[in-house]
Amino acid sequence: MHTHIDIGWEFILKMGENKIIVDHQKLEYTGVFDVGGLMNCIDSWMIEHTMEKKTDKLVEQETPQGKFIEWQISPWTKMTDYMRYWMKIRTLMYNVKKVDVMKDDKKLKLSHGRILMVFDGFLEFDYENRWTEKPLHVFIATLYHKFMYKSYTEKFEQELTNLTHQIYHHVEQYLNMYRHYRPVTRVPHWYY
Repeated sequence: MHTHIDIGWEFILKMGENKIIVDHQKLEYTGVFDVGGLMNCIDSWMIEHTMEKKTDKLVEQETPQGKFIEWQISPWTKMTDYMRYWMKIRTLMYNVKKVDVMKDDKKLKLSHGRILMVFDGFLEFDYENRWTEKPLHVFIATLYHKFMYKSYTEKFEQELTNLTHQIYHHVEQYLNMYRHYRPVTRVPHWYY
């Protein structure tokens, strides 16, 4: 099965000026996990932090080693009428196979594989393109956010850095919950 969802160019063309604040913060994990649970973990964090989400890409592909899944989302939230935060969270799952695990004398069906997640955080200015129509507007907007609004911009940069680290640690804690799960090759005879 091969599923693919991709973004349209209209979203990219409507973006204002972006400044990267968090650049490629990586999280790697190998072991047992729940694919749907991981996605729900990220979605619930975004809801808790009043962020909206746009799914950029969702690809599933069967390989001889297991399933390959690529999931990329762009959560965002407005800070002012001129500025917003947005993140790019890219999740690559390699060699994903279904396995049986034992937890509290219960047999569970989970996935086993390798996960690589990359977190990027961006500060976007003039996200509605109000100040890009005329060269004079571009000049005024540049002065505004580089000099007059600089202390606010620095504060928003710190907040975005904190938010990106928070979601990173939230996902890390979720995945660490599965570190003690061990796949079983056969269920003990006393289980039945």
